[in-house]
Amino acid sequence: EEAAGTSFYREKKRAALVKLEHTENNLSRVGDILFEKERMKKSLYLKAKRAERYIEYSEKLKKLKKIYYGNLFVRERRRLNHLNEEKARTSQKYREIQKELVNLESRWSTLRMEFSKIDEELESFTKLLEDHKKRQNTLLELKEVYDRRLSERESKYVEVTTRMDSLTKEKEELEKRKGEIDYIFKGLITEIEEKEALLEKYEKQREEIVSRYSEREKEFVRMKDEYDSLEKKYIKLEMEVSKIDDMMEDMEKRRKMVDSRLDLKRNDLEGKRKEFEDLVRRMEEMGSEERNLVEELKEVRKQLGELEMKKRNIVEKRDTVLKSIKELEMEKDIIERNLREYRDFSKAVKEVFRVRDMFPGLEDVVTNIIEVDSENALAIGVLLGGNAQNIVVRDVETAKEIINYLKKNEIGRVTILPLDLIESREPGIDGVENHPGFVGYASNMVKVPPGFEKLPGYLFGNDIVVKTLDDAIDIKTKYGVRSRIVSLDGQMIHGKGAISGGSTKSEEIRTPFKRKIRLEEIKKELLKLSRDLNRLEETLASLDTEIETLTKQEKIVERELSELSLKVANVKRTREDLARSIERMEGEVEELEKLKKEYHMKLEGMKARREKALEDMENIYKTRKELENKMKEFSEDLNKEKKVLDELSEKILDLKLEIGNLREKSKRYEEELENIRRRKDRIDEEMGNLSKESTDLEKEIERLKGMIRENQKELETLKKETDELFENLRYRKTGKEEKLKEMEDLENRMGKLKEEAENLREYLHHIDLSLQESEMKLSNILKELEEEPQEVEEVDQVTLENIEKEIKDLENRIKYLGPVDLEAVDEYKKVEEEYENLLKQKEDLEEAKKKLLEIIEKTDREARSIFMDVYQKVNENFGRFVSLLFFGAEGEIRILPSEDILEAGFEISIRKPGRKAQKLQLLSGGEKALIGIAFLFALLQVKPSPFYVLDEVDAPLDDFNAERYKKLLKEYSKKSQFLIITHNKIVMEVADMLHGVTLVDGISTVIPVELEKMMEVKT
Repeated sequence: EEAAGTSFYREKKRAALVKLEHTENNLSRVGDILFEKERMKKSLYLKAKRAERYIEYSEKLKKLKKIYYGNLFVRERRRLNHLNEEKARTSQKYREIQKELVNLESRWSTLRMEFSKIDEELESFTKLLEDHKKRQNTLLELKEVYDRRLSERESKYVEVTTRMDSLTKEKEELEKRKGEIDYIFKGLITEIEEKEALLEKYEKQREEIVSRYSEREKEFVRMKDEYDSLEKKYIKLEMEVSKIDDMMEDMEKRRKMVDSRLDLKRNDLEGKRKEFEDLVRRMEEMGSEERNLVEELKEVRKQLGELEMKKRNIVEKRDTVLKSIKELEMEKDIIERNLREYRDFSKAVKEVFRVRDMFPGLEDVVTNIIEVDSENALAIGVLLGGNAQNIVVRDVETAKEIINYLKKNEIGRVTILPLDLIESREPGIDGVENHPGFVGYASNMVKVPPGFEKLPGYLFGNDIVVKTLDDAIDIKTKYGVRSRIVSLDGQMIHGKGAISGGSTKSEEIRTPFKRKIRLEEIKKELLKLSRDLNRLEETLASLDTEIETLTKQEKIVERELSELSLKVANVKRTREDLARSIERMEGEVEELEKLKKEYHMKLEGMKARREKALEDMENIYKTRKELENKMKEFSEDLNKEKKVLDELSEKILDLKLEIGNLREKSKRYEEELENIRRRKDRIDEEMGNLSKESTDLEKEIERLKGMIRENQKELETLKKETDELFENLRYRKTGKEEKLKEMEDLENRMGKLKEEAENLREYLHHIDLSLQESEMKLSNILKELEEEPQEVEEVDQVTLENIEKEIKDLENRIKYLGPVDLEAVDEYKKVEEEYENLLKQKEDLEEAKKKLLEIIEKTDREARSIFMDVYQKVNENFGRFVSLLFFGAEGEIRILPSEDILEAGFEISIRKPGRKAQKLQLLSGGEKALIGIAFLFALLQVKPSPFYVLDEVDAPLDDFNAERYKKLLKEYSKKSQFLIITHNKIVMEVADMLHGVTLVDGISTVIPVELEKMMEVKT
């Protein structure tokens, strides 16, 4: 190879192979990534298409909804405007009738006063008529109250029924959607089962092929392993034969060396054992000292642990106190802010105090002025009721300014208590104070600042606070008290006997007073907690001092222990090193003794091994050739089955991807079904509540209608009685007919006007219901539109109905699409782009691979051509030199069979005259030396080197062959220089320059030899 100069080609090929390997690795990686990207691409394709359709339908649906709901909005707004206009007209008419009624009633009152001067007989009729009139007015007011309540209940009923209709419609839609999903879900399950069956079929086919393929592949691998094993054995045997001779010469030298090493090792071992015993004694002394320090350190750490535990407990207590202080301060800030900002008061009250600088005489609201104990807060709060938000001012002028401000800005109404105008009454009822349930007069149970002394008497007067409701009833019955009586739990009897009670929102009633009471409690708690915190901080400082002292002591002991531990560790490490050294030396002594025995046995077996190895090499060569032929046949069959297996694997992978997508889709439909079920449950629950509420409202409406009917009957009865009274008056009055006729006409006119006013009120109520319905529709439309439309393209009714159908159709299409991943479109584009880039990379890599293969093929072709030329020349020269050195013998260098001739080995054979050809391994040492010389000079003929170094090449040669060797050197010294190391005198004769090397006191010394003087001496 060196002579042929193919090393350049070998290096070039090696570099190309490295690049080819990298390219193939990159191709493999790109192929794997491409496979994964293709799988992702298939998976994302369907999702992306579904997302694109979803976006398309959604945009179209949005446009249609804008037109549809925009038209609905315009129409409904027109209807709402019309209703508002109608309401305004009707209200105006209603106000005019009311105004006329007031005028008529005023005239009627004037006539009644004129009739009061009539004689006593007519006076009794007039008084009776007046009583009837009062009763009639009371009944009319009561009827108006009932009508208002009925209107409220009917409005609420309409709202509830509208919500129930909406929920019913939603439930029907959910049922419809559930049916659609059930149908789709069944189809998905069927499709999954079909694809799983097909997948199972493909997998069975693949398993059968894999089973067959695996068996044949195993057989192929077995044959390949056997082939590789034989090749390794062959090489191993060659190496073994070449080494046996060297090993036999080396054995004796090794035996002597083992003896000398044994003596040295035994002496060293004895010294190490004595040193080990000294270290053991030293370690025992250090161990005792170390134990004492450890005990001391444990005691210090124990004390530290106790102090740390105590400190942690105190820190926890301190943190708890700090947390409590923080919580109380937050609560205090909230209460103060609520009091300062008039939280829970009406908008008008808040506004007045927001601009309080405008009203110098403004004081505060009633609840902020009054102070009351917590146990009486509920009772006082019930008595106050709405008066709790009354505003207290110093004078009437301030009250007028506030009223004008609120009226001007249309903020609302308030009740104002001018201190210079309100009247106070001292409490006192005979005998009540002696009752066992009596707690006190409300005006005496509250405290007010100086200047506000009139306020309790005005607010509470003779109002009484008792223990229980029974006490209140008892006092009311016994003493006939006309003032209010309230129990401590908030049950109240009014002055005329009405009882208010039941469950009270005590927090709402007590809040104004409770906040002030709670504020004082918080201040006291904060003071106590601050003292506790200072005490804990002092304890912590003391503990920190003790801990610091013990920590310093701990560090001192740790440092001493660390230093001692370091010394112990060093001694221990030294002891362990000695122990390992002793153990190692004992093992070495034992091994050396074993070696002595083994060397003798090895020398005996080496000769037999050499002969056996040569025989095995011949057998291995034949077996290997047979295996090569069988492996070639197997390789073709395996490639065919692998192709079929790859196709099946690709089909299986595609099916698994499809099944995975179908399962994912079915899972999403299952989740949607579960959401529908939960929504239906919530609808059913809400429908139940609404149904109960509507039933209650129906009952309340019927009850109110009944009360109105009763009221109407009583009014009719009164009217009849009034007519009879007028008839009697006619009989008893002769001179007053005109006035009587006028009063009668007034009564008739007033009756008609009241009836007309009632009809108008009913009509207004109907308009209010329609307005509520219209506003609710507009609200729902705005929810769909998300914002009020600015410009609307109006369409006719037919077009609007068609748009509604299109909207429903698009909504159904979107539902059938199922769950949609809108990011899938961008993901698909990204994956597709990556896939295209990878395809380009793959093409580039395949092109690079193709070029590299061409380079390798070209390199191999050129190298083989050069190699074969040099081989033929060397082989010819080798045969010629063998014939010179062996007198008529033939020598041949034969290339061993191989797939690549550049990687093939060589076999040298010699055939002496009259004998069979012999391989190099069967020749003697001298013959091998001659063969080597022949090979060297054959190479010299083809590619001579400037010089050659020959180290004792002639050692195995006898004098006869040494003479031949000398002649060759002399002949070819004209072409190259030879540097020869030799002990052979015959070879020395051919030297042009001679140097002797001798060993003096262990130093090599070169001694030049003058060849001319030697020749003279020889002559």
